Amino acid sequence: MRSLSITSGDSSSGIIALGLVGEIDLSSADLLVATINSAIDSGARSVVLDFSEVTFINSTGLGALVAATKRLRSDGGDLILRHFRGIPASALATTGLDRFFTVES
Repeated sequence: MRSLSITSGDSSSGIIALGLVGEIDLSSADLLVATINSAIDSGARSVVLDFSEVTFINSTGLGALVAATKRLRSDGGDLILRHFRGIPASALATTGLDRFFTVES
């Protein structure tokens, strides 16, 4: 198991980029939610999550992403999943959530 680490990247025009490394599951979903909520509370209207180093995500992690997306969209923003591939992309497709999220390559 690889714990989740999050780095904050570029922030401009109400958009913040966050780099994710590791696994998103029951033990790390709260950290992800808290980080996204902190970005929103600091003025971010949209959040870009870089998944290039994420090796796993389960239903708890997907639920956290859904909640964050709903919050951002209710304020006219969005949650953007970038470099979403491998096991995380399979989980998204299996659940049908690939049609819900904004995914960029």
